[in-house]
Amino acid sequence: MNDPISYLAIDMGAGSIRLLQGIFTDRLEIKEIGRFTNSIDFVDGHDRWNLEYITNELKALIDKAFCETEVPIRSIGADSWGVDFVLLGNDGKPLEDPVAYRDKRTDGMYEKWCDNVMSGFDTFKRTGINYNIFNSLYQFLSIKDTSLLREAHTILFISDYVNYFLSGVMANELTLSSTTQMLNVETGKWDTEITGYIGINDMLPELPVMPGTVLGHLKLDNRIDTRVIATAGHDTASAVAAIPYEEENFAFISTGTWCIAGMLSEKPLLSQKAYEACITNERAANNMFRPLKNIMGLWLVQQLRVAFGGVHSYSEIDEMARNVDRSFVLIDPDDPVFFNPDNMKEAFDEYLKKKGIASFSSAAAYYRCAYESLANSFNKTIKELELLRGYSFKNIHLTGGGSKSDLLCKLTAQYAGKKVIAGPVEGAAIGNIIIQAEADGVVKSDDDARKMIARSFDVNIFTPKTRI
Repeated sequence: MNDPISYLAIDMGAGSIRLLQGIFTDRLEIKEIGRFTNSIDFVDGHDRWNLEYITNELKALIDKAFCETEVPIRSIGADSWGVDFVLLGNDGKPLEDPVAYRDKRTDGMYEKWCDNVMSGFDTFKRTGINYNIFNSLYQFLSIKDTSLLREAHTILFISDYVNYFLSGVMANELTLSSTTQMLNVETGKWDTEITGYIGINDMLPELPVMPGTVLGHLKLDNRIDTRVIATAGHDTASAVAAIPYEEENFAFISTGTWCIAGMLSEKPLLSQKAYEACITNERAANNMFRPLKNIMGLWLVQQLRVAFGGVHSYSEIDEMARNVDRSFVLIDPDDPVFFNPDNMKEAFDEYLKKKGIASFSSAAAYYRCAYESLANSFNKTIKELELLRGYSFKNIHLTGGGSKSDLLCKLTAQYAGKKVIAGPVEGAAIGNIIIQAEADGVVKSDDDARKMIARSFDVNIFTPKTRI
């Protein structure tokens, strides 16, 4: 490549939203333009995302990127968490700030669905998606037949809405759409029996678009030389697209507020045993499937940090946890008590009390328990996937923010008894950018993409014998 070119990735998380620039020469360099805090606000009786704040902050960061760089910006695309959505009126404007997946409006909706429509297993077989209380399906069921839903004209999911804000083009992307439990697993189209029951058939853009679809030109300040691309809209799909694997027989763990442990597969896992193991089958950027399990992730550590006053950095927390004795008390990270507590330390105490176990004596001991419990949960999920597929994984690729924690990586290797390849840290943003570059023809294939990532970013290796 003679002259450098670049792409912008909007990487949206529950705790922060970032704009990163990927600059291509013979390697890929990632530069963070800026970030801002994202949080759930309780407004009008529900937990919500502040959409106007998000788009205003994004516009400012995009302006900053264009002002500061001399490298041509070829395109921009967004990735985000799944399931949440924006309801748009006839004028194309949001009817309200979107309700967040941790809101309690989905309480009782699974039972209502199973009692009135179809069983949990039948829903799983149709969609490939297993029950989670936050699934879009149950969010929509909670507002079925309301005036709000009757007023809606179009439904876009979170990063799809951001792409619409940038381009003026309404489209829902495949990987993000697959998280909703409303997409038919066989056809890749909306399951009209499911969406019809809820009453939203006419509100969904007809077909989810594939990752790499060019939506249009960036309309902000008429920067028409920059295109808007629907990348892998679900952040985990983008993160998996950034794994520089050489050995195809691997499991992945994408770590963030949620941790997702899974694998790549040409076919979904749809058996009764997969259903009972709570495996869910989301789409990958290359149209494969990602059989996986959502695990209550670094949310545990993030919220413990809040409960203990926020006085320690995450690197300090890692050191604190490493220097206390191994925790022989493990929690189930997916117990409902940890989903959205007012105080995470008190949630730990409540869980321990129910088990007849005394509370921990130090903040470090709480953190150590959280890390060990996550590593144990990763191992259980990987073992379940191995049983379902019929053979073992050779190694584990661990990406995302958790790959910066030597303790979490070492514990994962020890609990799983496998080599852990940690990194790249900015997995979702790298995958986002790589998919844009493939759509632009700068990266020619998935294999070339992995080679580019491997020579551009360091990874760390941990084995079961690595000392903590």
